[in-house]
This record gives sequence, structure tokens and C-alpha cells, in this order.
Amino acid sequence: MNIALLDDHDLIRLGLHSILSDTTHRVSIDVANADALFEKLMSGTPCDLILLDILLPGTNGVEVAQRLRAEYPNIKIIVVSMEAKEYTIIQLMQIGIDGFISKNGPMEEVVDAIDSVEEGVPYYGRDLAVLVRDIVDARLDKKSSALLTKRELEIVEACCSGLSGQEVADKYHISLRAVNSHKTNIFKKLGLSSSVEMVRFALEHGII
Repeated sequence: MNIALLDDHDLIRLGLHSILSDTTHRVSIDVANADALFEKLMSGTPCDLILLDILLPGTNGVEVAQRLRAEYPNIKIIVVSMEAKEYTIIQLMQIGIDGFISKNGPMEEVVDAIDSVEEGVPYYGRDLAVLVRDIVDARLDKKSSALLTKRELEIVEACCSGLSGQEVADKYHISLRAVNSHKTNIFKKLGLSSSVEMVRFALEHGII
């Protein structure tokens, strides 16, 4: 993937360069402000995904994400920021970003987020688990959630938090087969056919 870095801190961008140098991804844009980003995009510089900071000079990442969604809807957006307030995350989820990880977490998590988003699965950092759960409680779609058991809702939330099937099994002390069985039941109840559809459904209906 061609990746854009937008962060006003040189050391952060340098660190991201270092992490991505060990992957098959390529940094095609490296800029410190939004104007420079859009100049590059308008000039035709290739970009499949952007790693976006929220606190930027002259503007903010929420406004950048809104403009990207309007003008470049095919570009994936992963926010990498210290700004992890509930209101900000809800705004970004409503805009339709593809992922959010905190700078307080391990920077290597960036690779996990990129790989997940590349496969079409939204990614939210595990250090945001408590905050995400609060958002879930506040925005839960009653009609959709009423169809699911408490354990099924836990499975949905865990999958949306980026846990693998085995990690979900370990978290709830059940077998991987049981996790897969729960997911099959969830798919049937909600009319879905894959984990990707489940995550998108959860985002769209406020379950996550």
C-alpha cells in the first residue's frame, strides 16, 4: 500500500518510517500539515491509506478526515493520536474512519492496524477498550442488540476491538470452536456472512 503520513512532529514521522521500512508498504507522502497533504493528493501522488494525527497546526484531523471522505473516499484513514476523547472518537466514527490507535500504545500496533484495514476490517487500539466500551453502552442500537445474547454481544465487541478468534476464546475462557459457533449464530440473526460485515454492521448501528 502507498501510505501518507500527516503529523507535525518530525520524530513521530521518523518513527513511522522506521516501522514501515520492515513491511511491504511504501511511504509515498510525508508531510507536517494538511495543506501539503492535499497538494500532494491533487498532484496525483499515489495514496491508499493515511496515518493521520488529530492535533495539527492551522486545522485539526477531524476536518481533514471529513475532507478526505468527501474528496478521496477510497483512501483508508487510520488516526494515530494522543487525542482520544470520547467525543472526538464518536465524531471520527461518524465520518467513517477505518481505524484509531493511540500514541500511548506501542507504535508497532500501527502495522497491525494497517494490515487489518487493508483486509477491510476496522481497527481500534486495545488501549482504547474501556473508552470504546463506554461508547458502546451510550450508543447501543436496542433493536439490533435485542437479537443477541449477552455473550454474543461480548463476541461482537471483542472482534471489533481487533482480537483474534483465539484471543476472544482466551478472554472468555471458552474454546475457539465455541467462538466460531457464536459468530455463526450472530451472522444468522443479523443476516450477515462474514466477520468484516459484522464489524461494519456494529459500527453502523452503534454497537461499536
